[in-house]
Amino acid sequence: MLLVMKLGCQLSAIIQVPLQLILFAMQKKRLQFIILEMETCYQRAQEYEKKIFQQYIDKCKLFYGSILCWLAMTGISVILTPLFSSQLFPCETEYPFDVQLQPLKTIIYVHQILIAYQSVIQVSTNTFPALLLWFVAARFEILSVQFRTMTSMKELVNYTRKHSLLLRYAKEVSHAIRYIALLCVTFSTGAVIFGYLTFMSQQPWTVKWTFLMIAFCGFVELYMYAWPADNVISTSSGVASAVYDSLWYDNNLAMQKILIHVILRSQRPVTISIPCALPNLSMNYYASYISTIFSYMAFVRIMIGQE
Repeated sequence: MLLVMKLGCQLSAIIQVPLQLILFAMQKKRLQFIILEMETCYQRAQEYEKKIFQQYIDKCKLFYGSILCWLAMTGISVILTPLFSSQLFPCETEYPFDVQLQPLKTIIYVHQILIAYQSVIQVSTNTFPALLLWFVAARFEILSVQFRTMTSMKELVNYTRKHSLLLRYAKEVSHAIRYIALLCVTFSTGAVIFGYLTFMSQQPWTVKWTFLMIAFCGFVELYMYAWPADNVISTSSGVASAVYDSLWYDNNLAMQKILIHVILRSQRPVTISIPCALPNLSMNYYASYISTIFSYMAFVRIMIGQE
């Protein structure tokens, strides 16, 4: 049972590598369009818009930098496991030949190091979908500032057109990353449950610490999506409040009708979801996810205790 839990935790990270590569490859053209649009938007941005982008960068860089460092530490911990335990390799695998012979032992060790490195790098790529979500949130906030300060019909028509294009862009981002987010939810659940159970078992602290780090990575991996996705929901619906805060009462009837149209469109916020598979990603969903995970942990632990 202990071996199954340890391998389940490691496989949750390893299997994610080829599946995530496939999903990114399937969305190649859409992601190229999204990145090109991002570069164009930033090049054309005015000074106050670049300041808003910089504010988002300053808010996120410490958190995501810390997560990348933690992932690197987790990979190093897995690689160095044989130095502090009785197992020969980072992963407890069996081969149909004698692994004590050289250079075969070294080759196997290097191979498993490469697997651990690839797993860390692939989990780190989850910062890229998070970056796309933060960019969308920043553009919605910039648009809110523009709606609050508009003074003419020409500006209103221009900002309304920008809002329509931004909603299409946000939809493209949502379609590009939602299955990657589902993959993250699925395999982070396995890593957290198996890692926690291994940590609670009768194992040396050198083994427990490694699997505790893997379990924590599972928690943080989903948070990298939930935090920016929640901001996208907030900023996309916040455009309605920005329009209402403008001087709409001083405008003519035609402008007021356009403003009402923008408010109605903003009442349906941009979300990351998959029907019947993934609810709307948000901080509320993340809180319910943690609650559910701990319930699974308690249930599995009780079952193991009864056996």
